[in-house]
Amino acid sequence: MAVPSLRGRLIRMIMLVVPLVWLVATGLSGYAAWHEVNELYDGQQQLFAQQLLNSAPTITHPAAPYEHGEEGEVDGMALAVWDAGGQLLLSDGEGLILNPHPGLSGFLTLDTGDKRWRVFYLSNRAYSVAVAQELEERWEVVRGLIAAQWLPWLVLVPVLLLLLWRGVALGLRPLERVRDELQHHPLDAPTPLSREVPAELRPLIDGMNGLIARVAEMLARERRFTADAAHELRTPLAALRVQAEVAQLSTETAAREHALAQLTLGVDRATRLIDQLLALSRLDPLQTPANAALLHWQAIAERALAEVRHTAAGRAITVELRQTCPYAEVLPLRGDDTLVGLLLRNLLDNAVRYSPDGATVTLELAADHVAVRDTGPGIAPEWLERVRERFFRPPGQNQPGSGLGLSIVERVAELHGLALQLENRTEGGLIARLVRA
Repeated sequence: MAVPSLRGRLIRMIMLVVPLVWLVATGLSGYAAWHEVNELYDGQQQLFAQQLLNSAPTITHPAAPYEHGEEGEVDGMALAVWDAGGQLLLSDGEGLILNPHPGLSGFLTLDTGDKRWRVFYLSNRAYSVAVAQELEERWEVVRGLIAAQWLPWLVLVPVLLLLLWRGVALGLRPLERVRDELQHHPLDAPTPLSREVPAELRPLIDGMNGLIARVAEMLARERRFTADAAHELRTPLAALRVQAEVAQLSTETAAREHALAQLTLGVDRATRLIDQLLALSRLDPLQTPANAALLHWQAIAERALAEVRHTAAGRAITVELRQTCPYAEVLPLRGDDTLVGLLLRNLLDNAVRYSPDGATVTLELAADHVAVRDTGPGIAPEWLERVRERFFRPPGQNQPGSGLGLSIVERVAELHGLALQLENRTEGGLIARLVRA
């Protein structure tokens, strides 16, 4: 389902809210006007009634009622004066409908069929007066006040909506600039988007800049990885081709067997390199381990040792496990068993390959670290940091390898909040230690 545009949603909201607010405001204005009109006319009725009551003693005998149109009649109003006995002394034509209420002072509402009256009675011991007004007269005043407000608004509301629509368009223009900047932004360029936008858009821009930086870094890493992988694969593949050609052209059995043995060795080396490359390509995009759980170091260590013992046995190398604390206390950590197993296997494999025949490789489990110790030649101090780089191998190496093992180890360690420490042993060999970063 298509999501409506932000501009359309804002316009529809404005088209709904502005008339609604206008109607509510009109209703409130009408209510306030009705209240004020009632106060005004009620005050006039009270004042008129007081004047009538004061002038009542001057009426010496009942007077004939005013007829409509006679001088002194007020349209839409009625009045009447009674003596204490209830005898009508004075009234206009409409006042004949009023009934005396001796002793009453206050307002009443009177219905006379087609008219509704607001009546104010005022009494003393001798007289009683009533002043009434049609409620329709008051409604006419209120309607006139509302109409006086409606007429300008009927003209202004369309203008207001047009201005608001234009304002929305101008307000969304920064988003259009961001869109245009994104459309023309090179995919592999880490250049951030401009932060010269309204404050509300800056969190979005910051998030996009972070994404742009990560994408550019990932693409650069992939290009570097692809170039390095192509370079590293070219050599073993060329060697395989040479050995295959030697085996095909050789007429001597010994030479052919030697070429086939070298071919097998080259295939093993290429296979190992490809496995390492695939492992590294899976690790690169990860930010956190996918299957994080409390690590069981005993099971992980036993699997890693079992995988390298066959290779070690061929050279009479002893691979042993040493623990300095109970397994439950070994470097408490949450992570992925498979990735940590890959880490230990690479460390043990490096130790076995670079140790002399008959040496001992030790996997040490402790409460604050996990380490692999070997009795090989170690690493020259100037290369201790560079061996972590991908495809880097110190000069003078005789053992086959791709230079990816320690890169994989460091990447897995980083994903688990660990740091890899490399240190040459005074008695010879290397210690690869994993501690909390």
